[in-house]
Amino acid sequence: MATVIPFQALRYNPAKFTGKIDDVIAPPYDVISIDEQDQLYRRSPHNVVRLILGRQYDGDAPSDNRYTRSAKTLQQWLDEEVLVQDAHPAFYVYEQEFQIVTGAEGKRQKHVRRGVLGALKLEPFGMGQVYPHEETFASHKTDRLMLTRACRANLSPVFGLMPDEQGEVVKLLAEAARGKPTVEVREPSGIVNRMWVVDDPKVCSALSKACEPQKVFIADGHHRYETACNYREERKANDSNPGNKNPRPYDYVLMMCVPFNDPGLHILPTHRLVHAPASYDEKKVLSKISELFEVTDAGDADLIALSEAASGPVRFGLLLAGGGKKVLTAKAGVEGAMAKIAGKHSAAWRGLDVAVLHELILKGIVGLTESNGNGNGNAHKHSVTYTKDVREAISELAMKGTYSLGIVMRPTRIEQVRDVSLNGEKMPHKSTYFYPKLLSGLVVRKL
Repeated sequence: MATVIPFQALRYNPAKFTGKIDDVIAPPYDVISIDEQDQLYRRSPHNVVRLILGRQYDGDAPSDNRYTRSAKTLQQWLDEEVLVQDAHPAFYVYEQEFQIVTGAEGKRQKHVRRGVLGALKLEPFGMGQVYPHEETFASHKTDRLMLTRACRANLSPVFGLMPDEQGEVVKLLAEAARGKPTVEVREPSGIVNRMWVVDDPKVCSALSKACEPQKVFIADGHHRYETACNYREERKANDSNPGNKNPRPYDYVLMMCVPFNDPGLHILPTHRLVHAPASYDEKKVLSKISELFEVTDAGDADLIALSEAASGPVRFGLLLAGGGKKVLTAKAGVEGAMAKIAGKHSAAWRGLDVAVLHELILKGIVGLTESNGNGNGNAHKHSVTYTKDVREAISELAMKGTYSLGIVMRPTRIEQVRDVSLNGEKMPHKSTYFYPKLLSGLVVRKL
């Protein structure tokens, strides 16, 4: 049973902050570059980047650092009523309208994704109804834990998915989003973000009940979720009244719940640009690949179409240095080869395009090893560059000498995320890219 409840959010007070609401919102902390951080700082003295990703300075010390400054800024904004708390517990229906470029002609298609921001009761992975699908890294969790300790708040939502087989959550969200939104933010990219405050007790109760029978699969924000679990254990250990069994604010985490059947739910592929080891020989690699894959010549349009097609057998686009293009389609032997080298994993995991790519091609044929990569056996950080733009990948490989080869990926299907997660497994790094990202700053939840 998933426990999702309304809460009293801290939200920006239009009468107090400078500029427009667009000026104070920011992307998730983990996609903000140094240059983007500077731009957000300049955009408004009240931009939420000062909370979620404050600047670091050479003279930082335990008593004065990015975390303590975030906490001080948060308290200052509360004192000055830049941020004010809603009077009543509420759910916050969050809708994003966006476009995706498709086809060789670059046609733009409009999509709308809708979910609900609420407080999800925390459960350790593997002990309840909350399932991860990606690995996490200790350094990221340490960073977020230090920020949570200092601010005592959920500053950004975790992104979760719910099956909602009966469509009840979709129906309730559509009804709640009929009127004028409470907040509307347009990003520079053109994505329109709308939010409705839903504080009617009957509607809130109906939403909570509709979420109860659902499992929750973490789409984005694994580090934030695990940090929330770790923070809860710290708070419980220091609780002055440990006999009180009533739920505390730190027993929950800020969560955006999106139904599986929402028509705007999109997973985009992440393409690979590879610097191969010195031993790389293109002809030998193609020969070995042909033992496991059907290799056919391709054009740009074929690769663009492949990057948008999620069904069918395991398939990749292969980009060769200097502009050669191929499509690789798995032969019958791939399944047996994966079972032999990755037998500890389930059939669902072994059937992932990205798993086949990493195990059979990048590691088994191209020769990327732990020493080439980041030590996690998946991402090969120092040998692989990632891009969401298939056209960029094609153009990069056309410039001979930049990369040894490139891989055009297909999107991972939501059913694959579900099946791998239910098996208690984690997908290889960069398996999913849920688009668009959730903004930070629409709501903050106090702990």
